[in-house]
Amino acid sequence: MDTVLADYQDRKRIEFTARGRSQVNIRELTDDGPIGYSSTELLLIALANCTLGALLDQELLRSVQVLRAEATLTAQRAEHPPRITKIEVDIDLEVTDKNLRKHRTELEALACTCPLCNTLGNVEIVNRLNLIVTGVSSG
Repeated sequence: MDTVLADYQDRKRIEFTARGRSQVNIRELTDDGPIGYSSTELLLIALANCTLGALLDQELLRSVQVLRAEATLTAQRAEHPPRITKIEVDIDLEVTDKNLRKHRTELEALACTCPLCNTLGNVEIVNRLNLIVTGVSSG
């Protein structure tokens, strides 16, 4: 079981504590938007963390040199009721093993095997994997 304590302080900040570590998110607005992360951004951060972790922990990638793994997540929203309707996850995965090219589609599907991806059932999640092979290693 995972537990997070969220302490809303002075209507300006929320302090999140989990496993003895704390992080503060500022909830103040400026002319160009919030100072801290919005709730949607926090969800996307959590999904990116979960997605990249699940992908890089796959058997196909465990013994492969990964030069870069980067995800860009974009949320589409609806207003009535306010919600996220779709999340697009664009992953750049740079590896040295050319044999992974034949597993690109499989890796793309495996990116959505993390707990958060499996939990967000009412949200369409679209994963797109850009597999970049660098070097000449055959694995």
